[in-house]
Amino acid sequence: MDFEFDFEKTPDYLRENLFTVLAVAIIALLLIGYLVFTIRTLVPRWQQRSELVAASATIEAAYADHTAQQQAAAGQIEQQIDAAQTEFGETANRFLTEAQAAVFLDGLYDNAAQTAVAIVDLQAQAVPQGATVGGEKPVYDTRQFRLEATGALPQLNQFVGRMEQTAVPSVTLQNMVITSSEQGDTAVLTLDLLLFTSPFSTGESVADLPDPLPTVEVPEATAVPQPTNTPALTATPDVSNLVAQLDEPWAAENWPEVIRIIQEIRQQAPNEPGMAEKLYAARVNYGYQLAGLGDTTGAAQQFEQALAIFPQGTEAEAALQSLFSPAPTATPEATVYVVKRGDTLFSIARRFGSTVDAVKAANGLVSNNITPGQQLIIP
Repeated sequence: MDFEFDFEKTPDYLRENLFTVLAVAIIALLLIGYLVFTIRTLVPRWQQRSELVAASATIEAAYADHTAQQQAAAGQIEQQIDAAQTEFGETANRFLTEAQAAVFLDGLYDNAAQTAVAIVDLQAQAVPQGATVGGEKPVYDTRQFRLEATGALPQLNQFVGRMEQTAVPSVTLQNMVITSSEQGDTAVLTLDLLLFTSPFSTGESVADLPDPLPTVEVPEATAVPQPTNTPALTATPDVSNLVAQLDEPWAAENWPEVIRIIQEIRQQAPNEPGMAEKLYAARVNYGYQLAGLGDTTGAAQQFEQALAIFPQGTEAEAALQSLFSPAPTATPEATVYVVKRGDTLFSIARRFGSTVDAVKAANGLVSNNITPGQQLIIP
């Protein structure tokens, strides 16, 4: 049977099924709206999210790779630092410590006593300073001493042999000369002694110095009179006049003259009691005198020579350190200003060449409010 749509009955049908038609229309509109919303909003955002997830994964992978590279580089740097520290420590330990240098200098007098040699003079010489770290602390220091000793030629040879046997690479003997006296029974030894020390050295590499050479007895057939049996060496010269001459220059603080007289006394009577202490004190005082005149180099040389006499001398060591320590920077005094009517922090700061923030910080202010009569510290 054929179906024919009757358009004339359509209005009646719609009136009879109005709610149903409206419901269908609303559902259709909702479906269309949801479809449009999905196409225009959800789909682009989903695509954007997918792109962000992919980008995030790429970034995380790159970050992980970069972190691994940094850790590998840090490990290499740490190994290089450890290797450099080890190499630096091994190099520094080739030098003497200050205590070992003092022991070595003290040992010279023991060797001289055991070989019947008299040390007439041992003075520090001015030498260039060692390398520094960052311009502050020297990596090593060179101390040079001029040694003069007298005695019989065989005993002087024994004395030098002991020094060479106990020496290490950080101890060097230079310019050694032995001259015989006109009498022929005594000789004079002069040499330069270089000691290389480092504040970074632990002293382990040179902790065990080799044993000195044994004392060799000179055969009677070729024996040379010993200094202890020679009246010219064992007799005590009368130096009382020279000792008395010390009073006047000492009172006048004429330290060069005092040092000259004491050295003359020690040359004539090396065992004159108290002269080593007086020479040490004179050189320290002369160093302070030169430092006060601005002669830093001369003052340092005097302090070094004082340390050559007494390596443990705390006065000379402290003076030498203070000589090269930076002078304290004077702290400028702060200005106190009393606030007047009409003043502002800006006008006050500009008047004194400062800034508002600096004035607030100096006075602990949390705001720009000030009152007449208030005292402000101007930095």
